[in-house]
Amino acid sequence: MTVTAKLGALVLSLTPFVWSMVVHTGATPTPMSIPVPPRPALAFRQYAVDLGPIQPTAESRATFVFVNRGTEPVEITNVVASCSCLVPRVDQKRFQPGEEGRIVLRIQTANEQPGPKELFADVFYNDPEPRQVRLTYKLELPAQQMTVTPPALMVYHPEGSDQTVATFTVKDGRKKSFEILDAEINTELVSTAVGDRSISPNGEWTQVVTVTIPGVLPAGKHPLLLRIRTSDADYPELRVPLMLQGPAIPKGDSDEDHEHDHKHVAKPEKT
Repeated sequence: MTVTAKLGALVLSLTPFVWSMVVHTGATPTPMSIPVPPRPALAFRQYAVDLGPIQPTAESRATFVFVNRGTEPVEITNVVASCSCLVPRVDQKRFQPGEEGRIVLRIQTANEQPGPKELFADVFYNDPEPRQVRLTYKLELPAQQMTVTPPALMVYHPEGSDQTVATFTVKDGRKKSFEILDAEINTELVSTAVGDRSISPNGEWTQVVTVTIPGVLPAGKHPLLLRIRTSDADYPELRVPLMLQGPAIPKGDSDEDHEHDHKHVAKPEKT
C-alpha cells in the first residue's frame, strides 16, 4: 500500500472521532438579544388623502382617523400646517389606550389659486416618548370658482394712526348670479358694510364688502375672521383671516397685563 493510500485510510478512520469531539465538547451557542424600540402609539387608517379634482365649494376638508394602540395615554401637543390656508382641527388632545380620535384638515378654496395642491400637517404627540407623524392632503381646485380679493389682510396701527378702510371683492368666475347676505367679524371694534352688486362685460358677477378699522387699537396682535355669507349653495360662507396690530407692548409688561385688551378685541370664533 502506498503512503498516500495509508494517509487517506487514516483520515477516514479518524473522521467520526473528530466529529464526535466537536459535537460533545463544543459550547452551546448563545442567542443574540437585539432590543426593539417600542412602536409609535398612534396608528392612522390613512396617512394621505387625495381628493383629485373637486367641485366648486367654499371649503374642502380631509379627515384622518387614528387609534391609540399603545399601553399609555397619548397627548397631542401640536399640529403644524404647511401653510396658513390649511386649518387643522383636533376634537381633544388626550387619548387613552384603545381610544379613537380624528384630525380634520380644512382649506378655504375661495382664497386659493386653481390647480393641484399638495398640503401637509405635522402632528406632534407624546406616548410618553415624543413622536411626530405627517399627514398629507392633495386636491385639485377648479379654475372657475368664487373668489375673495384680497384673500387676507394685515393692518398695523401705531399710536396716532388714522382709520383704515379695506375693500374685499367677491367675484364668481362661474358667471352665476349671487348676492352677499351679510358680512360680520368677531370684534366690536371693526365695522362692515356690504356694497351693491355689479356684472362685468364678460358676465362675471361681483360684490364688495367694506371693512373699517379704527386708528386706535389695543396693544399687541389680534387675529380676526371676516365671514361673508352668500346666497350661493356651493359657497354659503367665505372666510377671510385678518390680523390687526396695535402699538407695541411696552417692555417689561406681561401678557397678563393686556389680557383685558385682547378679550375686548376678538370674540370667540363660531364653528
